[in-house]
Amino acid sequence: MPTYRLLIEYEGTKFAGWQVQASGRTVQGVLLDTLRTITGERGLDLQGAGRTDAGVHALGQVASLRCRAPLNSGTLFHALERELPADLAVLDVRPAAKGFHARHDAVARAYRYQIATRRSAFGKRTSWWVEDALDEAAMREGARRFVGRHDFRAFAKRAGEAESTLVEVEGIEVAAAPSCVLLRFVASHFLWNQVRRMVGALVTVGRGEAPAADVSRWLAGKAPAPPLAAPAAGLFLEAVRYPDEPWSLPALGPVGLPARS
Repeated sequence: MPTYRLLIEYEGTKFAGWQVQASGRTVQGVLLDTLRTITGERGLDLQGAGRTDAGVHALGQVASLRCRAPLNSGTLFHALERELPADLAVLDVRPAAKGFHARHDAVARAYRYQIATRRSAFGKRTSWWVEDALDEAAMREGARRFVGRHDFRAFAKRAGEAESTLVEVEGIEVAAAPSCVLLRFVASHFLWNQVRRMVGALVTVGRGEAPAADVSRWLAGKAPAPPLAAPAAGLFLEAVRYPDEPWSLPALGPVGLPARS
């Protein structure tokens, strides 16, 4: 079956997540409906690299599309540009190896989280407004303690559903920008709700409600992790890495949040 690779961007506010559900508007569902209309095929297989939750956005979601008949990538791209709703865009369509699977073949994912440090009329959909002053140095120290191979059971909403709660976190960045604090998380995969719980923990540290050293205690199960989970609005699936491909991430900057010092 011909296979194609799609690079996808979406504003997740009005989506009930990526994955098709019995009810609710989903990214996968809207894409499949549009692709069926364009191609005339009903048996399309579309798989995403990240099963983002309701309200979560994507700057660089990757999907694999398998179909019966060969497609012209350029023609399909322009048709999707015309037909997709305003909060969903396909940025690139290209042929892929026959066995390519967007989720199974991925070796790393990068997520970005955006914390607004001021109230913004434009930022509610794309950030979490934290009124308290945040100690960025303490947050960086807390983030450093998350890096490495750890059992993230305490930071998963439904840890029992995963085969393993061990996750290798490659790196975490904490960067300051006008009106916001930005965080980037890179790992092979993440447990459900893990990134949002990690952000909540780092905000707890940044507020001075816990020392950065407590991150190690939370991971080890020596103390209960903060129950705070950051809202979905500030979370973006930023990029997906595949074997033998160049991997570079841009400098962190605000998305959908006007910069103002």
